[in-house]
Amino acid sequence: MKKLASGYRLIFGYLGIFLVVTGIIILLPLALLVIPAYRDDSVYALQFLITGGSTILVGVALFFILIFNREKAKLQKHQDSILLVLVWMSAILISAVPFFTSGHMGVSESIFESTSGYATVGLTRLPRELYDSHIFTFYRAILQFFGGVGLVLVVTSAISDRYGLKLYVAEGHNDKLIPNLSKSARIIIGIYIGYILLGTIALRIAGVEWFDAVCHSISSVATGGFSSKHGGMLELSGNMMAIEIITMVLMFLGGTNFALNLLLITGKLKKVGRDIEIRTFGIFVLILLPLFVLSFALSNNPLTGSSYTVGQSFRYGIFAFMTGMTTTGYSNLPAGIALAPYGVIFLIICTNVIGSGSGSTAGGVKLYRVGVAAKSYFWTLRKKISRKRYIFPNYIWRFGERREVSIDEANESFGYIILYIIVLFVGSFLVSLIGGYDLASSLFEFSNALSSTGLSNGLTASVTNPAVLWIMTVGMFAGRLEILVIYYGFYRIARDILRKETV
Repeated sequence: MKKLASGYRLIFGYLGIFLVVTGIIILLPLALLVIPAYRDDSVYALQFLITGGSTILVGVALFFILIFNREKAKLQKHQDSILLVLVWMSAILISAVPFFTSGHMGVSESIFESTSGYATVGLTRLPRELYDSHIFTFYRAILQFFGGVGLVLVVTSAISDRYGLKLYVAEGHNDKLIPNLSKSARIIIGIYIGYILLGTIALRIAGVEWFDAVCHSISSVATGGFSSKHGGMLELSGNMMAIEIITMVLMFLGGTNFALNLLLITGKLKKVGRDIEIRTFGIFVLILLPLFVLSFALSNNPLTGSSYTVGQSFRYGIFAFMTGMTTTGYSNLPAGIALAPYGVIFLIICTNVIGSGSGSTAGGVKLYRVGVAAKSYFWTLRKKISRKRYIFPNYIWRFGERREVSIDEANESFGYIILYIIVLFVGSFLVSLIGGYDLASSLFEFSNALSSTGLSNGLTASVTNPAVLWIMTVGMFAGRLEILVIYYGFYRIARDILRKETV
């Protein structure tokens, strides 16, 4: 009879599998050195090789020592959250090593950059010296690729067991497309890679160099916002109008739930149009998009001192709305987002807090929660003005099916929105207090970190106090794992240390 692997033995045994994946992720940029034009970057090869190789060896050792050839027990209550937090923390910390060992970044900056990559944020402290090195800009794109689709999903696509679904859901995936979990994960990755390939080709046709097209396409679909250029997407070669349109399409697809993407690909447009997330997004298009355009139209262009033209107002307004709602963080403003009209700054905070689709690569509260909360409030009002004997079913359309929303689900949506706003204001206050920045600038910067948007008013680049970087790093991490998972993980660890039963 096989021995049983359970509890923390099982957690760290599973962690070993994820460490192997992390090691492979770190080694992937070395593939760039096969291309003669990029072989100058071989001076950094040893850093990636040692870090990645060591991580793989440790992961293999943990797996074989702790759970190999053992019967695997079921993860107990909140142990999935412990594992998920350990997986993401380990990946972030280990993946920060190449940045640090480059000699151009400190410990805090390296961990900040790694977190920004995995959390698909796009805020950066990368110095120009490393922008000039293709291997590091490609590495950041790879981090956003895996961070966007999810580390658990990547592992699930290759190996899965009967207890994998709980961890899969804990990472934020509600897009199990078919009953078989591993096949469902493979379909999602297939869609994800397909969009990146199509985006790369489209950008190349628009005149973007191949390397930049690959990096930009990855970051757009991952809704990450990292650029392969020090000056951002405006430094890309090619037709900028075409680049902006392609980028917006990629951002929208990346910010849409993968189950809805599958319906879209298979031509089930009616089901897509009925979905609560798409309808909620449509409502925000009608309300917020005109406000973005008006904010530009009624303000002066800092480069010319005159008003934005009608064409510029629509162009910048639509792009700012899309980059905010999908929490991507790209900017097409020649003067930079720091000099954007105050109305636009406020609207960007609103859109990145709302976010995009659940089960997508985007951050924020998510459209599903906002839609359910709004519907729930409407149902409450309807009940109050209706006769007592009337009973109204509380239905929504989700993934092409009509289903009822329970009171508990509605309350959870309200609760998470409130929790998110509390974390947003606490984090913004700490950035302002410790860094000495004004509260408005701190709110904008931290909202972009927490929502994984990555637009910056210049605060991130000017930070000299490492404590501010750590606050932003914690915000990025919490936003990616959606706050509650982190709470449940540390709650369970605390209960285990105190030897108390988890309730």
